[in-house]
Amino acid sequence: MSTPERTAASTRLEAVVRQAGLVPDEHRTFETSLEHAAQFHRLPRACLEQLVELGLPHSRRADGPLFDRYDLRNAALALEVRSPQRSTYEAMAAALRATGAAATPRRTVIVRAYCPAREHCTGCSFHLDPAVTSAPQVVATRRPEAARFEMDLELVPAAAPTAPTPAQRRLFDEAARLRFHLLPPGLTADLGFVRETGLADCTLAVRHLVHRGGELGTPVRAATGLCLSRPFANRHHWLELRDAEGRWWPADPFFLHTLVGWGLLGDDWPAHRSPGGAYWRVDLGLDVPFLRHLGATADASAPERLGPAYFLVQ
Repeated sequence: MSTPERTAASTRLEAVVRQAGLVPDEHRTFETSLEHAAQFHRLPRACLEQLVELGLPHSRRADGPLFDRYDLRNAALALEVRSPQRSTYEAMAAALRATGAAATPRRTVIVRAYCPAREHCTGCSFHLDPAVTSAPQVVATRRPEAARFEMDLELVPAAAPTAPTPAQRRLFDEAARLRFHLLPPGLTADLGFVRETGLADCTLAVRHLVHRGGELGTPVRAATGLCLSRPFANRHHWLELRDAEGRWWPADPFFLHTLVGWGLLGDDWPAHRSPGGAYWRVDLGLDVPFLRHLGATADASAPERLGPAYFLVQ
């Protein structure tokens, strides 16, 4: 006989599988074993087996199923397990709360680069995009080692919540209709996918909302940079809206709505509240990495969200 608790758990698992099914299979790479999924993503083995029974996409090999890492990340978020992905968003929410309370005007960002091959190759060199070091908030830069960059930032104090215009409120309503879903690279620019499914990560949500802002007649543009979470900063994208005086201010309605829904931010973080000093804007395209690696062959490494480096915040 099923209990209410068991029925609720089954319903959540079914919702995970149903949402995963909206992502086309051609965007999946099945390479994560059940053992790694349990160990790294903190998904219990019994839970994974239930997800497989319910239809979570996977491939079969002799020693067990293989999963797509994006499916696993989304499952871990939906089921609220203590996964690395959940910890990342908890840290980002903490960065927002900190600036909302009493913002520290200065931060130091330390970039520790590494060879993508993980074994330092002969002739490695690392190039931090000039847009990073020339950003207005940077007041000092240092390079004590070939693979280490340091930047002192002076941040803008967190802004008070701004009352949105009617047109901006319609844009925020549009953001609230989206559901957060980590997407593989092939879908992060697919406006047709978000219109059809309502699923988006921060990258696709920003692109969609900029497009919708144009349709609604709302001045809006995309912004990219770092969320200054600790200990590791995270590459992030958000919106900038224009006020009545023509000034641009940062807004992140989709991500704030998501964090409130997950219980990581309180109701004092409405969609129109500005993230203020939690974000550091850098004048780069959404797909341009902060740092590139050049090896002995002088070939640039494949672009990543940040590049082959860890970004630490002090």
